[in-house]
Amino acid sequence: MSGSRLFFLLVALFWATAPSGLAGLLDELDAADRAKVLAGQQVLLEEEVAEKPWPRVRVYQLVRATPEEVAAVFFDYDNSKTFVPDLIHSKISKKISPCVLEVDYEVDVPILPDEAYTARNDLEVVEGGGYRVTWNLVRAKQTKDATGHLRVEPHGAGEAVLCYTNLVTPSSGMAGLLKKIAISRMEKTVEAMVSQVQNQKTKHPKDLEIGRAHV
Repeated sequence: MSGSRLFFLLVALFWATAPSGLAGLLDELDAADRAKVLAGQQVLLEEEVAEKPWPRVRVYQLVRATPEEVAAVFFDYDNSKTFVPDLIHSKISKKISPCVLEVDYEVDVPILPDEAYTARNDLEVVEGGGYRVTWNLVRAKQTKDATGHLRVEPHGAGEAVLCYTNLVTPSSGMAGLLKKIAISRMEKTVEAMVSQVQNQKTKHPKDLEIGRAHV
């Protein structure tokens, strides 16, 4: 099943159970960072977390696409390796429920062996036309823990603001060596997702429209 088909099926099944709306993503930023996002720039914020070797990272960006289109690209696991940096493969390994999936990933890691891990991705439809995908680490070769989420909300006609948040706890051997690389990869992942959805909207718009009638 393509990412678009899967995503719109999930939305059709769970629209009625949408939780209360989240605070606006732009409201989380100060005036200077808000202006950068609205100008099309990416904003990355780091938050130190007690007893964690790496900070919690938040990446904000404006995308010329709807929240549905962004989420559809996120769920396109079969094709993610074609645009996500250093991703070797990703595939659904277990369906907990229509909106909760376990996904196996393998990523290229500099110097150290490649990392294979499984994350549980949980989709929520947010009141007001937004979406939230929360992930938690199930198991991994080298990573101790990882949790985060992607939030997407509409902003004007045909645009959306997204926030990618991730907090990773690496093994002791990875902590100092890969911190800067990991943070840079998060930036590039968001850039790649935005680029992919905008390119797909231009070149293959019908792929992102599959299932829209079911929403």
